[in-house]
Amino acid sequence: MATPRSVWGIDIGQCALKALKLRQNDDGSLGVEALDIVEHLQILSEPDADKAQLVRTALETFLSRNSVANCLLAVGVSGQSGFTRFVKLPPVESKKIPDIVRFEAEQQIPFPINEVVWRWQSFQDPNSPDVEVGIFAMKRADITEMLNHFEAMELKVDMVQMAPLALFNFMNFDEQQAPDGATLLADVGTDTTDLVVGDGPRIWTRTIQIGGNDFTEALVKAFKLSFPKAEKLKRNAATSKYARQIFQAMRPVFADLSQEIQRSVGYYTSMRREARFKKVLGLGNGFRLPGLQKFLEQQLNIPVMRVGSYNRLSASEAVNAPLLDENVLSFPVAYGLALQGLDVSAVSTNLLPDEIIRRRLWGRKRPWFAAAAAVLLAALAAPAYRAYVDRSALADNPTCLEVRGLANELNENRRKYEDALALIPAAEAPLEADKGLFAYRDFWPSVESLIFQGIQAVSADQKLLAAYDNAKDEASRAVTLLQIKQKKRDTRKMIFIERIQVEYLPDVGAKKATELVQPLTGETTGGRTATAAPSGVANPAASGGLKRGFSVSLVARTPFANKEVVKGLLLPLRRETEQIAKLFPQLAIVNYADGLMPKTNVAPGASPTRYTSGVAGRRPAGREFIEEVEGSTAGARRPGMATVTPTGAAAQPAGPQVQMPDPLTGEEMVEDTRFAAVWIISVEANGAAGPQANQPAENAAAPAESN
Repeated sequence: MATPRSVWGIDIGQCALKALKLRQNDDGSLGVEALDIVEHLQILSEPDADKAQLVRTALETFLSRNSVANCLLAVGVSGQSGFTRFVKLPPVESKKIPDIVRFEAEQQIPFPINEVVWRWQSFQDPNSPDVEVGIFAMKRADITEMLNHFEAMELKVDMVQMAPLALFNFMNFDEQQAPDGATLLADVGTDTTDLVVGDGPRIWTRTIQIGGNDFTEALVKAFKLSFPKAEKLKRNAATSKYARQIFQAMRPVFADLSQEIQRSVGYYTSMRREARFKKVLGLGNGFRLPGLQKFLEQQLNIPVMRVGSYNRLSASEAVNAPLLDENVLSFPVAYGLALQGLDVSAVSTNLLPDEIIRRRLWGRKRPWFAAAAAVLLAALAAPAYRAYVDRSALADNPTCLEVRGLANELNENRRKYEDALALIPAAEAPLEADKGLFAYRDFWPSVESLIFQGIQAVSADQKLLAAYDNAKDEASRAVTLLQIKQKKRDTRKMIFIERIQVEYLPDVGAKKATELVQPLTGETTGGRTATAAPSGVANPAASGGLKRGFSVSLVARTPFANKEVVKGLLLPLRRETEQIAKLFPQLAIVNYADGLMPKTNVAPGASPTRYTSGVAGRRPAGREFIEEVEGSTAGARRPGMATVTPTGAAAQPAGPQVQMPDPLTGEEMVEDTRFAAVWIISVEANGAAGPQANQPAENAAAPAESN
């Protein structure tokens, strides 16, 4: 299909609808045919705002003032609800790239793959053989919600794109990007700020939760004003006689925004060591705030420029030029969307759902099918008529009557069979009730397997402890102990569990793992959360409303003395448990955090200590193995045993304390490192559906190292 000559780019923001209509001239240049800004009657993010009605009112106003006939519609969606990830592929044949990308998408996207619309595009530097692929995804429900507004107005949307990618298309096409380094574009909106890095052909995006409303809220709190009055005060801050007090009240928000931008710059340069930022481009109505440009320039030590005009657009005589000049900061998203509709953009992925694309394709082919059906019916008319004449001639034939009787008997038998099938559910009801007795029988064994298999996967020397534990006689045990001692203590890749504590949570989304790990690690150590990059995606298990579950807290130690090495051990432990959790449909890891703990010292003459091979105290019924010993070292035989402080032992005597020796080898544990890890696990199923409920899902990934 030929490229349309005109495209409307429509950006529905929190405060207003911005629309820009671009035309492709015969000489290949682009011109502005029309533009419009429709402010909402109320900010969409306000608690009492009817978002659907406000958006449709804005669309009605837009349609009353503009024509969309014979134009493509390209619509933007907020980057806050999107997911972007960039993956560098190994050298492979081109035909294998789609399969590899789909595998990476299933691993990287934190939602079930059938609940999202995702696309990919390759980015390759002409001077490098490496191929980098960008994976872009958004929840199908979010896209459907946006499309419903347009369908209510009987508008057909042709393209859907995330706002940060539209901004990259604008920056790349309009020659706003630095030619010899990286450029950071900051689009300060009402509630959020979109950050887009353009570094040659490479792109990186992040959305931070700071926007223009945060500056207004700061004035509301400082001066006890209503929100509309504070908004007016913010907009007139530069000319107000209280300008100094106004900017002093907004200074914390300035600092927070600057800090988040610095974090993003630091994170990108950690991934691209060779990257050098040449400038920062400011966009969005939030960037109109006086003093913001100068403040960011001082904090970032990078030139900060506010976009003042477009380099590659020319306005027609019918366009309201003053309106375009006044709102240069507001139209870049609509500009980038229209570029994609004209097929002149760097990023060309379309997040329009496949079912809509197929439905429209079939709609265009329907007239051809109708014509083919008419020809086919005409061709069949003559044989059908001949068949009708023959059947009429055989109507009274004795053989035909006999066959008709047999057919009636067969239909009666089929009816009786179907009636018998209808009785089966009533007979199965007692059986289903009996299955309920087995509800949740696999939950705790699965949690236990999750933790212990994760420890085994990251602890290469744990097999020596298993060999010691399973030795048939003292001679075999002595040989295994010698093998353990031959390895230098601080090089043994082992984990010894001290205790595991469990707490029931009526709502797994109400607590974060970091809140639970902090009391264990103390203020001197920081917990590692499950999100490594600064840009996060809402947790899938916590996004579906109230869901019950448990917090599982693990306290353990390892012979490693180097804390950085231990931190390097905790990261694969998190990844392994997350991968293993996919094999158990009855549970899901909602949140995770870990951190290092202070060393545990035991005073001389402390109370007797119990050593267990795994969970402190009582393990699941039927598998209790606890060995009571006198003192802190006597009689300890089992490897991997944890120390459990007896009741009342928490109040240790003051004064110098000494580290107890290892109950297995007798070595001092002064340099051992203790750590804590917390999993928040939701209950996903009762496990009573039969044996298949315990089998891995077909698309569950095997435990593997992820990026």
